[in-house]
Amino acid sequence: MSLPFSTDVSTTFLGFLYNAEIDDQVVLGLILILGIYYLFRGTLWEIPDPFYYQWFERPQEVSSLKQDSTRDVGLMLESSKKDIVVFWGSQSGTSEGFAIRLAKDCKSRFGVDAIATDISNYNPESISNIPRSKLAIFIVSTYGDGDPSDNSSQFVAWLEENKTVTFSNLRYTAFGLGNSKYKYYNKVVDVLTTSLNELQATLVFSIGKADDSNGATEDNFTQWKQDLFSAFKSDLGYSEVPSHYEPTFKIVEDESLAPIDLLIGDPIQPRGGERKGLLSSSIQPLSINKIKKLYSSAERGCLHVEIELAHHPQLKYTTGDHLAIWPSNPTSEVQRLLSVLGSRDQKDTPLLITSFDPSVSSKIPSPTTLEVLFRYYLEICHPLSREIVSTFIPFAPSPAAAARLTQLSQDKSAFHQYFSHTHNTLGNLLEGVITPDQSWSTLPLSIIFETLPCLAPRYYSISSSSVVEPRSITITVATSTTNENGEPIPGVTTNYLLAIEHWLNNGTQSQIHNYAVSGPNNALGGSRVYAHIKRSKFRLPAVPTRPIIMIASGTGIAPFRGFLQERVRLAAIGKDVGRSILFFGCQNAEQLLYQEELDQIVNASKGSIEVITAFSRQEPKKYVQDVIEERLENVAEMMIEWDGYLYICGAARMARGVTQRLETCLRARVGWDEMEWKGWLGKMKKEHRWQEDVWR
Repeated sequence: MSLPFSTDVSTTFLGFLYNAEIDDQVVLGLILILGIYYLFRGTLWEIPDPFYYQWFERPQEVSSLKQDSTRDVGLMLESSKKDIVVFWGSQSGTSEGFAIRLAKDCKSRFGVDAIATDISNYNPESISNIPRSKLAIFIVSTYGDGDPSDNSSQFVAWLEENKTVTFSNLRYTAFGLGNSKYKYYNKVVDVLTTSLNELQATLVFSIGKADDSNGATEDNFTQWKQDLFSAFKSDLGYSEVPSHYEPTFKIVEDESLAPIDLLIGDPIQPRGGERKGLLSSSIQPLSINKIKKLYSSAERGCLHVEIELAHHPQLKYTTGDHLAIWPSNPTSEVQRLLSVLGSRDQKDTPLLITSFDPSVSSKIPSPTTLEVLFRYYLEICHPLSREIVSTFIPFAPSPAAAARLTQLSQDKSAFHQYFSHTHNTLGNLLEGVITPDQSWSTLPLSIIFETLPCLAPRYYSISSSSVVEPRSITITVATSTTNENGEPIPGVTTNYLLAIEHWLNNGTQSQIHNYAVSGPNNALGGSRVYAHIKRSKFRLPAVPTRPIIMIASGTGIAPFRGFLQERVRLAAIGKDVGRSILFFGCQNAEQLLYQEELDQIVNASKGSIEVITAFSRQEPKKYVQDVIEERLENVAEMMIEWDGYLYICGAARMARGVTQRLETCLRARVGWDEMEWKGWLGKMKKEHRWQEDVWR
């Protein structure tokens, strides 16, 4: 690897500095400092951004209230005459969906005007201006290593740091979404409620928590909402009113709109104000150089995807970052839904969609068409809950369909049995309860728009090194047709990538994975994807001589491939690098990803890198924590004596098992009690020497 300047030039420059006058040196020093500041602003340190909330604005969310530019939630509630505000902090859209449903149910069941809103829409201190006659409800998610969602991170940080603004008038309750397989289960709602209580807010109803480890999120929320509504009647003085459906969205067919006026499915939309933030890049159509199957079986497989950045100089990543892929929905599901709604003939009719309530921002892109909405903008493959199923009963096209929906919504076992042999989607549900000669043509489109969340990107750990491949990104994607219980779960984005793989390598559309890979108006041409880069905290040590221990299962090897590539390159240009051990667990040797490349890395490292594998379904059967225990002396030496770094990437269950085994083994070896172990682990995490990137 050549240096960016020659030895003669650098020697001349240093000679100039040596002979320069003091004033010249000062000026040059200032120029150097300013240059570093310009190049690395926001990369070496965080910059407070007063326009941070604008990252999360959707271009279609334009209402009379937004145009007034108020960031004071108290003023908003007074001017819009709302009695309840439901704040949401959402990463994948689930919390947002819950908030919207809760606000709507408050109105339909109790006649109480409520609004669901993004928590980043308002200044945190303005919550103190909410009158005591109003009620605030927070629905917030926790993901990763106890992290808040992107849109709630500044609010949570402000709450923890604020010591001056009190909330003595605030009456509130909260619901948290998390996964008990993660160490910091529902940490965000705990931090939020602790902070609010310390700031003199009044908790009027018990905090609810959802646990996604066993798929109980919907059931947990439904039960908490039922209990909350009971408290509405018994403790808060609300009375139920006769229930009837009131649509949230006004939908108008407008044939006068020209195609150029319509949103066509492109996720790249103008944002509200300059995007000054650093957590995400802009969304771009990125070219796929290569996509190949690392292995493939009837039940699961894995893709290696190489994405080109050469034509996008503004896009930069760092080893350990994530790439977000924006998928489309499968053509089969789009056509199924259009057909079952009796809307095939109207699929290209221009639609104007607005909210009936001017104070409520519409999440639905407009103007557009129904087919574009179903293909590019709504999660039509999003699993349905029994509560959502019940909302379709009044509009059933026959008594038999209504009876079947009633059974599915009330009988948990019948519901799970029904979807044990088919994917849980809206199209499958509506199609499955009617006869071939029937349709759901009388079902209001507003119900569908209220039910389905917006199509969201899927995040993948980048598996390349920005030092080795600065203008190219690779991701490693697991594909599966069933979950661990054998139930069908055709992933939207993984199958989208499989469709692109088939197109690129065969030149034809896949009959199994049928997607519009060319994109809206052929913008992608079958060889590009809409994507953006998201910064991660998962980082190599700033000092490369520090030893690292990497623990992975399955595609959790992705970031560690980049880590190892980077360490080999640094060593090749003469840098000292610390020892690196990768513990890699998978089911069998066939699923040992990048084996040939890993062998080359080990050979090139001259003993500084070691890869240790564990196969859980191949003799001798071992889990990754078993081989870690076998090498405990190395692990303890690197972590305790050499100030090493430990990284875990993969399934949350694996991460929990590894942590438990390390606790048992290290406590026995060092002689720690439980408190000493927790103190050491807490110190490690605070110093970013213990990092996890895990998923369910």
